Amino acid sequence: MYIGENVKLINTYGEALAGVLTEVISDSYDDVRLKKGKVEYWSKKLKKYVPVREKHENSIFFEVKTKLGFEYITKEEIINY
Repeated sequence: MYIGENVKLINTYGEALAGVLTEVISDSYDDVRLKKGKVEYWSKKLKKYVPVREKHENSIFFEVKTKLGFEYITKEEIINY
């Protein structure tokens, strides 16, 4: 999975939509990125990007641009990538 990739998702109403992955966002971390399908955050202590810890994976959201607008979803809501 990478930024700019076409994905299929299920929205809040249970509808399947196609869109383009535009951004990765986190409630727990200020600076996150998607690299080789893994979400990483900038560690101020280590001064480098490190993988998101399992206990914080539920704070990661993906912004997907669809024909209807932007959808903010979790990894579980992505059907195909």
